[in-house]
Amino acid sequence: MKLTTAILPALAFGLAACAHSEHPHDHEMTITDHAGHPDKLVRAATGEMVDNPFHPVRLLLSNEESAGEVTIYEFLLPPKSPGSPPHTHSLEDEYFYVLSGTLDVLSNGETLRLNPGDFAALNRGHAHMFWNGSDTPTELIMTTTGSSFEAFMKTAGPRIAEAKPANAEEAGAVIGQLAAEHGIIISMEQMPADAAPFYAPPPPPEPVQE
Repeated sequence: MKLTTAILPALAFGLAACAHSEHPHDHEMTITDHAGHPDKLVRAATGEMVDNPFHPVRLLLSNEESAGEVTIYEFLLPPKSPGSPPHTHSLEDEYFYVLSGTLDVLSNGETLRLNPGDFAALNRGHAHMFWNGSDTPTELIMTTTGSSFEAFMKTAGPRIAEAKPANAEEAGAVIGQLAAEHGIIISMEQMPADAAPFYAPPPPPEPVQE
C-alpha cells in the first residue's frame, strides 16, 4: 500500500510533465487537420438512405465526415434475402456487427451464422459474402475503410437505373462492371449451396387462366 501511495503521485506528475514537453509528433497539427470534421449524432431510424438495389441501407457516417478514414452504414436485410454476391475487395476492409436477427456469411471458405453481438472482420484479399437466410429481419452495422466502397455504393443505384437491365443477368453484369471499377471482383463460382436460392431469379409468373 505504501508503495502504491508513493508511485501514484509520481506517475501523475510524470504524465503532467509529458503533456507539456516537446514531442516529435505534432499533435496540434493533427487536431487542426480534423477541425473541419465535427462530432456527429445520428438518432435511431434517421440518417441518409442510400439508393441501393440490394437492400435498405442507411448512411451513418460518410468518408468525408470521418476525414477519409471510414464509412459506416446500417444495413437492413429482410427475411430470406440476399446481401451481396461472393466478392473480393482489393482497396478496403469490411467490418460487420450484428444488432438483431442473424447474418449468414461466407468467410475463409466457410459458411457461418452470426448472432446479435457477433462481430466479423472481412478483410481485403479474401472472398466473402453475406445474406439473411432466416425468417426474421436482420439489422447490422457495416464499416468500411477508405473511400472506394462508398463511391461504389453511391453509384450502384444510378448505374442500374441508367442501364435499364431487362433481367437479373443483365443487372448482375452492370453491377459486376461497376464493382471492377472500384477494385471489387465478383466470383459467383464461390457461391455456397446454402445461399444460392436467395440469388436465383424469381420464377416467371404463372399464366392467367381465362
